[in-house]
Amino acid sequence: MIEPLSIIDPGGRLVGDDPGLAPDLYQRMYRDMFLARELDRRMLALQRQGRLGTYAMLEGQEAVQIGSALAMEDGDFVFPSYREHGVQVTRGLPMEVLLAYWRGLPNAGWDMAKYRTGIVTVPIASQLPHAVGYAYYARLKGEDTVTVTYFGDGATSETDFHSGMNFAGVWRTPTVFICSNNLYAISVPYSQQTASPTIAQKAEAYGFEGVRVDGMDPAAMYLATRAALDRARRGEGPTLIEALTYRYGPHATADDPSLYRTTDEVEQWRERDPIDRLRRFLQRRGEWDERTGEKVAMEVRDSVEAAITAIEAMPLPGRDDAVRHGFSRIPPHVVRQLNAMQRAHGEAETVFAADEIWVVGRDELPTGPKRSLTMAEAINETLHQAMEDDARVIVLGEDVAIAGGVFRVTEGLLDEFGPERVIDTPLNESGIVGAAVGMALAGAKPVAEIQFDGFVYPAFDQIVSHLGRFRFRTRGNVSVPVVVRFPNGAGIGAHEHHCDSPEAYFVHAPGLVVVCPSTPIDAKGLLTAALEGDDPVIFLEPKVLYRATREEVPTERYTLPIGRARVRRSGNDLTLVTYGGMVPVALAAAAAVEVSVEVIDLRTLFPWDRDTVLESVRRTGRLLVVQEPQGAAGMAAEVAASVAEEAMYDLEAPIARVTGFDVPWPQFAIESHALVDMDRVVAGIEEVMRG
Repeated sequence: MIEPLSIIDPGGRLVGDDPGLAPDLYQRMYRDMFLARELDRRMLALQRQGRLGTYAMLEGQEAVQIGSALAMEDGDFVFPSYREHGVQVTRGLPMEVLLAYWRGLPNAGWDMAKYRTGIVTVPIASQLPHAVGYAYYARLKGEDTVTVTYFGDGATSETDFHSGMNFAGVWRTPTVFICSNNLYAISVPYSQQTASPTIAQKAEAYGFEGVRVDGMDPAAMYLATRAALDRARRGEGPTLIEALTYRYGPHATADDPSLYRTTDEVEQWRERDPIDRLRRFLQRRGEWDERTGEKVAMEVRDSVEAAITAIEAMPLPGRDDAVRHGFSRIPPHVVRQLNAMQRAHGEAETVFAADEIWVVGRDELPTGPKRSLTMAEAINETLHQAMEDDARVIVLGEDVAIAGGVFRVTEGLLDEFGPERVIDTPLNESGIVGAAVGMALAGAKPVAEIQFDGFVYPAFDQIVSHLGRFRFRTRGNVSVPVVVRFPNGAGIGAHEHHCDSPEAYFVHAPGLVVVCPSTPIDAKGLLTAALEGDDPVIFLEPKVLYRATREEVPTERYTLPIGRARVRRSGNDLTLVTYGGMVPVALAAAAAVEVSVEVIDLRTLFPWDRDTVLESVRRTGRLLVVQEPQGAAGMAAEVAASVAEEAMYDLEAPIARVTGFDVPWPQFAIESHALVDMDRVVAGIEEVMRG
């Protein structure tokens, strides 16, 4: 078993040789630990008074946080969990900014670039891949940055603990993982969390060093972290530090620790208290007196009180603040949602500036040379051009480099741009997207490929909890311009999880743009627009259309407007709305009937083009919506509901939907039983026309 590093024992005596740390450093350790504890106790009191929301305490873990934070350099970057208040304040985050978060106020002052610390992370362990991705891209840019990420012992059971550690080990990133092993994940004890005798030994399986430290000893934490940072800067890869520590209070203010631990246990750990330990050490060295302690206490209490006064005087922003930061520009239908809420409450409607609103342009194609491309070739050409034009563009995913992707969409990129920008990743979708998030936070424009549609589910937490929320979480201070692209839909006779259509999940998730082209021209123009934008994009590529047809595509770079539908076929009797792989099916059905059918290809599923659809329905008086996946809560339901709300009196017949069955997709030998084909769409058209 790895023995924990200890420098100062609980009685304040040196365990071995004097490490030679400067007296001023010890004084700073004491002051910052005292500050962290005083802040922690005041925040607990505020919560009990109803002046803060649910709050996660840190008392007992000050040595882990302060010792490690003081070892870092200014350019290093912290990815915290939700208990690292001591780290954040030591690194310079103003207390009022931290307090504002726990008071539930918008995070206006949390400037990640300025304070070199990520915002509080609630989903357990999900910040670990971010730290790895950030470190990877910072190193690629030539920066001398080490990322440090904090988590608890319970987090080591999470998938993203594995993905973060594994990616860091494979990529040898300059990353330090600090685990505060406080023996409990809320109420679950260490013995029920892992069978490993130590957490530090887990690092060996990932190919790098793990060390154990007495987490109640600030000097030991400082030295262990400094050594790990030095190794990272020398290019020797990551380190896992297991800090043996204890939280005296509950997990958070909603927890009752008396249910799972004894008073005797708490008191035994209090005998090892980090603040008392360092004070005894300083007294033994003749570097402490009561007046010094009183002065520190007074300074700390005054600063905490000033921060509390500041946040309680902070006015709440107006209702419009709730919609301002979800996207780089506010979608028009969100403005309408806000205005409806304001009218319901008798409030004045907010009038936004023109540059605050998502304006959707018209399709414009270059007039220069063209060449015949399939959709797969058009996407490949787009990625080539983007990587040539912008060194920030990175492609990562399983089999994207040497093999060029299972559909050969990324073929040739490795030869032209090299393995640092075209990355064959470990087989872990959560790690792929999580690392891409970290790269984007460091300034990259990552394109994360998920090999098949049904493989995206393990990455769902990263996409929904982080990719779609970072801009809103930071009130627009941080953009995460990641494009997650993957083949979508059925029709190729594939096994389970190779033929899913999960678009509705991402349309429902806030903060994501969702695009699904149906032609080579659209694939190139929309992917280029996605790569140039600041918003995260889920880019769905109908696999049945990868090589179904060819089209004359402009060779020069161009964009098409995200949020603009395209009328594929004009008509007067019925509006048929669809997207992706169903577009050619719908066009064939429209050509096979005697009535005049207008076929609209949505192209963008969020935010979708309400105006084009409503204008068409108001002319035709009839609507059929066609989609391949199951019907419950899908795009067809969304379009139908919106038309019913806004154009009901223009309808001459009930709205109809043609969708897949509300069950899992069948095995490939009977896939045709569930596929929406031309006959099924024709039947839908006839149903609507009968009224």
